[in-house]
Amino acid sequence: MNKNKRIVGLTAVALGLAGAALLTAPAAQSAPPDWNQCSDPTDLIGCLDEKVRTLSDIQPGLGTVMIEYGNRFTNMYYAAKAGNWGLAAYMLKEAKEIQEVGEMTRPANAGALIYFEQNFLTPVDDAIVAQDFRQFKVAFKQAEEGCNNCHASKGYPFIQFKLPNKPPAPLRMRVSE
Repeated sequence: MNKNKRIVGLTAVALGLAGAALLTAPAAQSAPPDWNQCSDPTDLIGCLDEKVRTLSDIQPGLGTVMIEYGNRFTNMYYAAKAGNWGLAAYMLKEAKEIQEVGEMTRPANAGALIYFEQNFLTPVDDAIVAQDFRQFKVAFKQAEEGCNNCHASKGYPFIQFKLPNKPPAPLRMRVSE
């Protein structure tokens, strides 16, 4: 029994010393990656421009972004309706952030997205800051119409946002719930 304890103790000491040696050893210097390398089999295939194109092609389209956007937009409405202005403001902030993803990944639509934010989300934001649900409802309705008009102007008149009867996320809309 004592022999086993001694072996375990010596093993622990040896492992501790080995670990300490590894932690104190200087890090191996590796060359920076050659982003123009065209034949690295462990990475994306192709030269830099091909790799960038591949990454660009797998970015979410605007449809994917809009699903998230619609959920945030809807939750914002129900949070404001319940008087949870903090949650409404958070949902608006998150909607704007996901919109930025759309602006970056689909730059052809960036102008329309920025126009929508400046002309329709700013009044919604103002109503949230004022914590005025009547003002919010008017601004929200205008934003909803602006959203649907934008879809139509981009060739997607069949995509129409309609506020659902309840929020999509399982969130407490009222602060006191």
